[in-house]
Amino acid sequence: MTTSEEHYCQNSLSLPLDKFHQIGTGKGKDVLIVGESPAENGWRKSGKAFYNPEGKILPTGKRLNLLLSPFNLSVETCGFTELAKCFVGKNRKALERCSLGCWPVFLKQLESIDYKLIIILGVKTLEIFNKLNKTELKTGTLSKTKVNGKDYAILGIYHPSPINPQGQKRNKIIFESLKEPLLAGD
Repeated sequence: MTTSEEHYCQNSLSLPLDKFHQIGTGKGKDVLIVGESPAENGWRKSGKAFYNPEGKILPTGKRLNLLLSPFNLSVETCGFTELAKCFVGKNRKALERCSLGCWPVFLKQLESIDYKLIIILGVKTLEIFNKLNKTELKTGTLSKTKVNGKDYAILGIYHPSPINPQGQKRNKIIFESLKEPLLAGD
């Protein structure tokens, strides 16, 4: 059953900073993972990133954990937020508009924690991020760039969803090739 869309982009600054913002713990407090928008049966219902209402980790979270585990990180320990705080359902055309409307709260979330590394999930999410931040970051490349005047290391990866099996293979190559620089960020 599909739920109707939920939009916060018209008045995103009234959102509490913890709305769709998981704070990392331990080593994961330095890492912010950024998704495109809340999934239908993910944390908008469970209150926990990458988990369903029954408390089971979603397949995307499992696949992301496979990439993060060599760095002693996980979706449970890293920070996480969505570029768009809106649930758009299948209306992917709304992502850019919603992300633009939610950009101010995204920046406030970024300012609220001293993140060092931002991992952006998905080609479309990175494309929208680039537009909003006026950058030209590439998927699979670890880059230093400013966001709202502060320097961050940013890594765009393919979305780790099971509907994107080639993306997971590419992500494994990306993480392997960047293992030394990512570990050096400890």
